[in-house]
Amino acid sequence: MENSEAYERNRLPLGLLEFSNIRKSNMIYVDKTKLLYDIVSQRTPLFLSRPRRFGKSLLINTMNCLFESGLEYFKGLDIERLWQDTTYKVVHLDFSNLARKSVEGFRFCLSDKIIDSFASERYDDKTELYPDRVLDKILQKRDSKSIVLLIDEYDAPLTHNINNNDKLQELMDILNDFYATIKQYTDKFRLIFITGVTKTSHVSIFSAFNNLVDISLKKEFNTLLGFTQNEIEHFFDPYIENAAKILQMSKKDVYQRLEQYYDGFQFSINADETVYNPWSVLSFLKYSEEGFKNYWFQSSGSSSLIMQYLKSDNSSNILQYTDFTSEISENKLLDRFEINSIPRDILLYQTGYFTLRKKTNKLAQLVFPNTEVEDSIIQLYLEKKNIRPDIENYCKISDLIVNIDNKNILYLVNTFNAILNDCVSSDSNIFEDERSVRDIIYTALPQVIALQKIKERMTVKGRSDLEMLTRKTHLVIEFKRTYPSRDARASLAEAFRQMQRTRYGVGAFPSHTLYRFAMVISTEEKKILPNFCQEVPLTVD
Repeated sequence: MENSEAYERNRLPLGLLEFSNIRKSNMIYVDKTKLLYDIVSQRTPLFLSRPRRFGKSLLINTMNCLFESGLEYFKGLDIERLWQDTTYKVVHLDFSNLARKSVEGFRFCLSDKIIDSFASERYDDKTELYPDRVLDKILQKRDSKSIVLLIDEYDAPLTHNINNNDKLQELMDILNDFYATIKQYTDKFRLIFITGVTKTSHVSIFSAFNNLVDISLKKEFNTLLGFTQNEIEHFFDPYIENAAKILQMSKKDVYQRLEQYYDGFQFSINADETVYNPWSVLSFLKYSEEGFKNYWFQSSGSSSLIMQYLKSDNSSNILQYTDFTSEISENKLLDRFEINSIPRDILLYQTGYFTLRKKTNKLAQLVFPNTEVEDSIIQLYLEKKNIRPDIENYCKISDLIVNIDNKNILYLVNTFNAILNDCVSSDSNIFEDERSVRDIIYTALPQVIALQKIKERMTVKGRSDLEMLTRKTHLVIEFKRTYPSRDARASLAEAFRQMQRTRYGVGAFPSHTLYRFAMVISTEEKKILPNFCQEVPLTVD
């Protein structure tokens, strides 16, 4: 990247789904076309599952350009030296645009999109617009292997209506007839490529095509969507350097924080590397002055699938995230489920809240990929309980920073208690879990340049509860709650000993003044006890 272009934010393709516009506008395109070639060279119907905001729609649009216009927009990319195929009639159907339609609206609009895709051919009978009938009449006239069918977010209309059984069944009936027609004319298609979040039972897409290949867990396509570490460094290094200047951080620290917040996604059990969420990375690079924010939850973390699930009666177990550990087999990850009864672990994996870490060749551990996602599931937890903390309701951010720098721990305790008192009902059992208390406080704290928040920062000897970083001060807090068998004094002593033993915070940020405090949460009084907060010295006597 030329220096004159290094910090031009309009070269970042944030939110752009048109591959041709990215190329014509000289925007940054992370070249995935070698993997794209491996996909489009196949002759069997393919299915790819990924969470929202990972670039499925851009991938589909890139395929559209390739099959419709050849190499016109691919100059200088890896695929230019590989591609030797001709052009095709492309039928590109984006079901996310149809998700909120009525049943009749869905049927009509899907039929109309099919007709528009074949605009060069006459279709006079518009009295009965059923997708399967429209497709049947059109395909009868087509030559073998003359069409490329691209279906994006095939499951969007279903996931949006998982709590409306009657409408859901009517939509599935329409789709079953539609896919049955595609099966009938399979020989007409050069390629069928379908994306979505879930694999849904009772939708004939997965039974109609006997040779449908699910590439979602294939090792060779693990990095097809998302940015690798090498890609971040190769394509965006000047932007990282610019962010470091804006945030008054070292370039190394920005890379480390970027990895902590947005990296960690793995879509194959046996993958060799993880990928960054592209939406979050591009958002951070474009708006670096706002710091390391949670961009994913705002844009997709509360997607219709997860929010509709939270509204259902069987959603309570999704909130037990703090104790969640699970091993999962490859077969279960590839299985199909009824759209309104997806198992919790599968749902959270499909929507991006959990990702894979290898246990054996066919067995994976489900883990949180990064800080941004873990923060997002905390927000889901709080939304389910109708808890929406906001620090500005309790104090000014500038006052909070000043009191941290001045080691005014009583101010912090009073602020934390105001948050808890406002957010938690008197009959809540949240105070029986110190992590839940911590998470409410953590969520309420701002994430701004002048005040960074860190939860459960990993050290050699354990994870700290809560850390706050101003431009001057590094504050580390360890919470312990009371039990019937452990009073406030004993809880404080336990927190004190743990911080001494683990040396939380020591040496983490050498340029900052380090303060460490142990705090006690009273289960009975439902608050943090001001008289049982104690500074923990930096060295052990």
